[in-house]
Amino acid sequence: MTFELVKEILTTKGGLAPGPITPDASLAGAGVDSMALVVLSLQLEDRLGLEISEDDLSTAATVGGLAETISRHAERRV
Repeated sequence: MTFELVKEILTTKGGLAPGPITPDASLAGAGVDSMALVVLSLQLEDRLGLEISEDDLSTAATVGGLAETISRHAERRV
């Protein structure tokens, strides 16, 4: 579910094309830049109450890595 949430936020709020957003895609390959990470961070806080900085998100190498980072933050919160 987390990957689908990341993809949905990046495409609907971040304005990215859905085609290149796959779990194995690099952030650059999927078009995820620093502004997209800011949008993702803000949406995660708004929707889920998760505070994850764009700096933390930018440590991921792939879109699937973004989902894993978000999952780890969510698990710590529980």
